[in-house]
Amino acid sequence: MNGLLAALAGAALVAGPLLAVAAARRVPVRLPRPPRWRPPRMTLAPTMTALTVFVVTWWATSWPVAAAGAAAGAVALPRMLSNRDTMRRIERLEALEGWTRHLADVLGGSAGIEEALRSGADNPPAPIAAEVRALARRLAFRTPTEQALRAFADDLDDPTGDMIAAALILACRARGKGLREVLQGLARTVAKDVAARREIDGERATHRTTARWVVGALLGYTGFALLNTTYVAPLGTAGGQMVLAAVIALYAGAFTWLYRLARPPKGLRFLNSAGERT
Repeated sequence: MNGLLAALAGAALVAGPLLAVAAARRVPVRLPRPPRWRPPRMTLAPTMTALTVFVVTWWATSWPVAAAGAAAGAVALPRMLSNRDTMRRIERLEALEGWTRHLADVLGGSAGIEEALRSGADNPPAPIAAEVRALARRLAFRTPTEQALRAFADDLDDPTGDMIAAALILACRARGKGLREVLQGLARTVAKDVAARREIDGERATHRTTARWVVGALLGYTGFALLNTTYVAPLGTAGGQMVLAAVIALYAGAFTWLYRLARPPKGLRFLNSAGERT
């Protein structure tokens, strides 16, 4: 018992000075970053859709390859034939433009950079609300401004966000000289980028329309083939299933190619979180 008390007393003797030093340093609290946007994962609804299509197709044809292909297509094709991801990126860019203009207006009232960044979290644009509020919380917990801005750029995970964060970082180093004009110029640049992306998305819509026509023709042919059992009887053999698998693979490759043509490439980021040269 005396040994246990002695050990506890020794641990307290060592921990006390360490805790005092840590408290004196006031190390900034590392807040959890909001999750970056990622393509939606397989949730319950797509899983149930795929399972239902698999069971119905197997029951109608007794072909395992057709059932697997139909289930995969039921999950993948709706996303491939829509421009939801592209529109989400455009909406985030528009939100960045509005937020940048707000910062320029606040800085025009003789406010400091940190004050302007915190005020932007009062009513941020919805597409970037989580990232802007996380930036304000980091500043509230006395995280260095440059470090908070680099973390903000990481949360956005977008080249345009890097450009805006880099301008703010350089302004912090230069004590805010000319920042208002720089932000106004960046906002105009982002607005032009948004307009260009909308125009490009309109041109890429032709690829999505082509894919929809191909899907419609394929569904029509599939319905005709299922009604004509004599015509599709060879597909019920082992060799026929191998041929069907090859045909499905070709269609999958074609749809993937069309999807990539209709999807804008993601730009490369240049700002890293730690400040090292890349």
